Amino acid sequence: MPEKIGIILATYNPQLEYFQKQIHSIQNQTWHNWVCHIVDDCSLPESQAAIQKIVGDDSRFICHFHNQNLKHYYNFERGLQYCVQDQTITAISFCDQDDIWHADKLEILLCKLRSEQALLVHSDLELINSDDQTIHPSTWNFEGRKPEAATIELLLLRNVVTGCSLLFCSSLLSTILPFPQQNEVGWHHDWWVALVAIQMGKIVHIRQPLISYRLHNSNTVGAMQNAGKINNELMLWIRKKYRITGKSYLIHSNLSKAFHQRFNQQLGSDWFNPLDDQRLDFGLGILKLLYQSRQRGYDAEGIAVRILIFKILFDIKQIQKYFFKTLPIRE
Repeated sequence: MPEKIGIILATYNPQLEYFQKQIHSIQNQTWHNWVCHIVDDCSLPESQAAIQKIVGDDSRFICHFHNQNLKHYYNFERGLQYCVQDQTITAISFCDQDDIWHADKLEILLCKLRSEQALLVHSDLELINSDDQTIHPSTWNFEGRKPEAATIELLLLRNVVTGCSLLFCSSLLSTILPFPQQNEVGWHHDWWVALVAIQMGKIVHIRQPLISYRLHNSNTVGAMQNAGKINNELMLWIRKKYRITGKSYLIHSNLSKAFHQRFNQQLGSDWFNPLDDQRLDFGLGILKLLYQSRQRGYDAEGIAVRILIFKILFDIKQIQKYFFKTLPIRE
């Protein structure tokens, strides 16, 4: 029997025209041995009924309707739990509710995954608008991604793996799960899965768009031209009216902390966490990441500069707290 691919399709009140196109693109895959778990995150009853109607009597789609809204990060984790229960699944793919898969997507990804003896493979994406018209033929070129240059540390700085474009070995599930807890979701499911895969083995990058990634007003996550470059980060800061919250640094810091906790024994005491919030280094580790990004052509210098500024401010505040805490109280 050919390998069986488990697809996790996360839904929440989908726009039905887009959702129907997504379903048809899955049904038209040249790789036929798959099962799709539609994991609905507490949509309205009419949306749930419409999802069921569009799927129809195709038994390869299994609908799971939930009464609790967990948001996308934990909803994908919920979907992975269904794949754990099916021992016949050998590879897993994530799926959004409004994109269009190219017919040979699963077949190309699976062949590459096995021929390269990798743990995860992902592809480029074509950008389309609400009318299925091409905005840009390559998301990687549009955003300035260089996934081939990724290392563990650079991946902590910038995620270059898009969830709906990847396929990974089901053997990773025991390490991926459970997802690290987040009080407020700062990183997405694909970022965590990519980090686990690159730590455990090999990631393969396919510079061929295998999915039409739709940009519209309801996107949870979208694409940004020249993301990661310094001038782009500066323009974003100007649009935010020069607000400084330090939130982005804490997102990266918490992710690196979760990564270290999961792989503490493998990484050992010699591993240098460049984003450690317990070390007063005024961004020295982030400066090293900036240099590494520039040397390898990773194009994440803008992100490095942004979180470097926040790290410096964070460390200054830590010193201030310590200073005022240790000052003697005068009567």
